[in-house]
Amino acid sequence: MQRPILIVGGAPRVAVDAIRHLTVSATGATAVTLSQHLRTVGREPHLLLSLDAAPSATAERYRDRDALELALSTWISRHPDGCVVMSAAVNDYRVASVERWEGSDCQKLRAGEKLPSGADEVVIRLRPENKIIDRLRPEFGLRGPIVGFKFEAAASVLASAEELLRRVDAACVAANSLCGEVQAIIDASGAERFPTRPLMLTALAKRIAEI
Repeated sequence: MQRPILIVGGAPRVAVDAIRHLTVSATGATAVTLSQHLRTVGREPHLLLSLDAAPSATAERYRDRDALELALSTWISRHPDGCVVMSAAVNDYRVASVERWEGSDCQKLRAGEKLPSGADEVVIRLRPENKIIDRLRPEFGLRGPIVGFKFEAAASVLASAEELLRRVDAACVAANSLCGEVQAIIDASGAERFPTRPLMLTALAKRIAEI
């Protein structure tokens, strides 16, 4: 029996007020590409994307981090031995407060309230949030493989990917540098580097299909 596969892409919205939100510039293209590669080899992954990612793709959608966590926990409860591919750019911060300043007068917005216009300054305070990928095993009960992603500066991305691999007991981690020079797949045996991102994603899809 083939192992179920969940591919998560895009980025959750972080609500600022009743109508505004912060988000990450994540298109969901990586998740969609991996899904397409897997379908060519007879696998049918479950695709979970944010509302703003790849609008033409057929996928289950999530709006914010709470909805993403619910979708993940629900899928894992049904498929505890499945493979979770976390390509989503999940925010590490949650809005703690929003302050509207007019001169020396400060008004703190209540949850669900709309920020009035005309302020001299608006201050959005963020507080750290835990990492969802760290919770997949201990909290959500995942027993199956994890495929992680790390996206940062070329000088540190490989080391950070190796640390993530160990920390969450991942099958492998895709390492991408901000400058595009580093494209690699990290696993217990080391790093396999690729000259282009498309070649790396093709190889990664093959690994996922074979897990």
